[in-house]
Amino acid sequence: MGVYRIRVSTGSSLFAGSSNQVQLWLVGQHGEAELGKRLRPMLGKETEFQADVKEYLGPLLFEIMRKRHFLQDDAWFCNWISVQGPGAGGDEFRFPCYRWVEGNGVLSLPEGTGRTLVEDPQGLFKKHREEELEERRKLYRWGNWKDGLILNVAAANLCDLPPDERFLEDKRTDFETSLAKGLAKLAIKDSLNVLACWNDLDDFNKIFWCDHSKLAEKVRDSWKEDAFFGYQFLNGANPMLLRRSSRLPARLVFPSGMEEVQAQLEQELQGGTLFEADFSLLDGIKANVILCSQQYLAAPLVMLKLQPDGKLLPMVIQVRGPRISAPLWLALSAQPFTEIH
Repeated sequence: MGVYRIRVSTGSSLFAGSSNQVQLWLVGQHGEAELGKRLRPMLGKETEFQADVKEYLGPLLFEIMRKRHFLQDDAWFCNWISVQGPGAGGDEFRFPCYRWVEGNGVLSLPEGTGRTLVEDPQGLFKKHREEELEERRKLYRWGNWKDGLILNVAAANLCDLPPDERFLEDKRTDFETSLAKGLAKLAIKDSLNVLACWNDLDDFNKIFWCDHSKLAEKVRDSWKEDAFFGYQFLNGANPMLLRRSSRLPARLVFPSGMEEVQAQLEQELQGGTLFEADFSLLDGIKANVILCSQQYLAAPLVMLKLQPDGKLLPMVIQVRGPRISAPLWLALSAQPFTEIH
């Protein structure tokens, strides 16, 4: 019993507000009460009002909301609801939401304080969590687009994803705008470079003549460094499967005069710091076709060592193909790794 102060926070992304009415209920340990106020959430705003509750509720446990629509369902993104009371000296209870509220259904928000089973003697929070998990099992399902590969979310397109798993509208717009700008700049660069011949690797600078990021500059300036080469195996756009070596690979063939290199690999092997990336795992996967020209991929075997400072450095790279021998590139050798980076 007493006056409660209620604050409702709406998200600031595009279309987060709603023209539909929202009705609220308070559920306490000793009772529940409907709040007479029906509000229309506004974009990026925090709506505040007071409600005089006649019933004694005790400590608040849940906030129940229901969004009503008549002609059109206008989704609402609710950040949180805060309730303080009864009276000015009452406790404040926070009910986090951070999700889209759609349709006419009833949504129950538990109070945000974490609880153990001992602190939930009535089992209300446990029951709510079980119902939430059951609802998620129906909503999130696995699909299988090809046997033997990792499972994917069962969704044919973006609209099949749950609203809370999609990017917010302003972020989606930002992505699409960035994509359009990038394609336009790429078209301009291609039109300027289509007639120019690239004679060496430094000609890559031709695509850096305008509007490039700090990351692109770092890649351009550091791609020849062994530390950056090893870094990409862990953090690159397409990280390759790394394995800790249990023995030297059978396909690694040392020409005569390289016994010292083999001994170094054996030493790293004994220390558990030798790793391998064998691109022959990609054998059988057809490469891309670019401008009606079939592309081909080499299948190198890369042996790397893990440094005490956490850097992954290449030791030996061996390339073998159907028409060539199996040359070795060695660290600190006369044949630099930059020839095949």
